[in-house]
Amino acid sequence: MLKLLKYELIHEWRSYGIIYLVFIAACALSPILFKDQILMNQAMVHTSSTMNMLGVISILIITIMTMAIIISTAINIALNYRNSMFKRPGYLTLTLPVTTHQLILSKVLADILWILIAGFVLMLGYTLMVLVAGILVGLDLPSWSEWMRLFSHLHIDLSDLVRLFLSLALIFSGMAEIILYVYMIITLPQTKFTPRHKTAISVTLFFAISIAMGMIRDSFFGPMNQLFQGLSVNGIIAVEILITLAVCALFYGVIYFILEKKLEVE
Repeated sequence: MLKLLKYELIHEWRSYGIIYLVFIAACALSPILFKDQILMNQAMVHTSSTMNMLGVISILIITIMTMAIIISTAINIALNYRNSMFKRPGYLTLTLPVTTHQLILSKVLADILWILIAGFVLMLGYTLMVLVAGILVGLDLPSWSEWMRLFSHLHIDLSDLVRLFLSLALIFSGMAEIILYVYMIITLPQTKFTPRHKTAISVTLFFAISIAMGMIRDSFFGPMNQLFQGLSVNGIIAVEILITLAVCALFYGVIYFILEKKLEVE
């Protein structure tokens, strides 16, 4: 399974790598390109319309690239699963000496890692932009010893650690739920009963199942709200994790059943 995960990460790097590097470079260079405007703004001097326009263009480019990273991550999750499982490469994927469980789990883990990497890249890019801008205007950045002194004064008790762990578990289980939902929507039409228009069927199923799940959640809102009133914050998070894992298990079971029993590769 580790080899599968390694292959998934290397394969997806071709799709994500360039845009990540360009985004980080753009965030680091944008304050340098508009150094004069930054200094004038700090000195409360009115800039020319040309400089203001350049600043707007810079912000617009970084905003567009941010959206491109978010959208490309979501699209690549769906396209990579569909192409590697149900298109021509699927014949090779499905004949690998691994189990169906390993195939599904490796793809889910790889996609979770890429979501985390995308978030890290966005944070790194914006942090670099702020740091470079701060250096250009001569701000005194905190030293390493000052950061360590700040962290040494933080007080974290056991309940905070438990809440942090539960919150992370909820985030990861939520990611897995979304990814498995996308997988299930793509997998459902891959049978002999739907020989044509599989993409259109997947899109239709996405909206139909989303509406149905929304209605189900609304019907359980009252009882769940009453249950949450008697629980602590950690208890509420734990219940939400259990519900999310149950939904993940449902999606996973549907995917596994079709891949094992009803699959028809194009």
